[in-house]
Amino acid sequence: MSILDGVQKVLTLFGTGATDLSFSEVAARLALPRSTASRLLNQMHAYQLLDQDVATRRYRPGALLSAAVNPRVPTTPLDDACSAALDRLCEASGLTTYLCALSGADTVVLKRLNGAHPLQLLSQPGAQRPASYTAVGRALVSRLSDAEFIAAFGNDTRAPLPTTGRDTPRTVAALRKRVAQAHAARHAVAIDESMPGIGAVGAAVRDPATQTLRGLCLTFLSFQVDCSTVNALRSLVLGEVGALGRQLGDPYWTT
Repeated sequence: MSILDGVQKVLTLFGTGATDLSFSEVAARLALPRSTASRLLNQMHAYQLLDQDVATRRYRPGALLSAAVNPRVPTTPLDDACSAALDRLCEASGLTTYLCALSGADTVVLKRLNGAHPLQLLSQPGAQRPASYTAVGRALVSRLSDAEFIAAFGNDTRAPLPTTGRDTPRTVAALRKRVAQAHAARHAVAIDESMPGIGAVGAAVRDPATQTLRGLCLTFLSFQVDCSTVNALRSLVLGEVGALGRQLGDPYWTT
């Protein structure tokens, strides 16, 4: 088997539903000798085709693949700092966490970490959704200047927005109101909105050196949490993303 054959087979495992894989799982599912599987995974990791969780040693799609799928959202050194915060959020909460960026009026998933209790309905890296109806999307939009907001959503406050589910903003005016609330609170929450049964808490940072925006969020099953749990998750997200913002010197988080 050539190296490219092996790469194609490993990526196919992720493309058909696997979110992360251990060395043993790859060897077994591809019927590879352990030495061959080890060499293949090490090479894919070295060339950023795979990331490896330092704690679990499990592999997941790497940063280079995200950059290839989303050339308009290049990875940056900021993403390394965000990934560390994402790891801490996932570890502390046990929930599925996401690192996202904006591409026009959409959010783009750059990275996903599965917690101890991952959701069955998961967005893969590279997935795009309208920013207006996700928590992390509204957190990201809340960090835009007025000119950036108009460039993404237009200046007609009556213009309709893509909608799904309930309680998502129907117009640009409604979105402006929701993102103003998110800006004041420094985070956004969406529960049973675009996806019934799913909740999320998100917040965003901006690198003052490059003006690059990134959003971090965690997701949960809404029927499994009460108000006190949601408030605890808010505090967790605000703590991690706020610390990241202060580390970066983001004025939004330092004042």
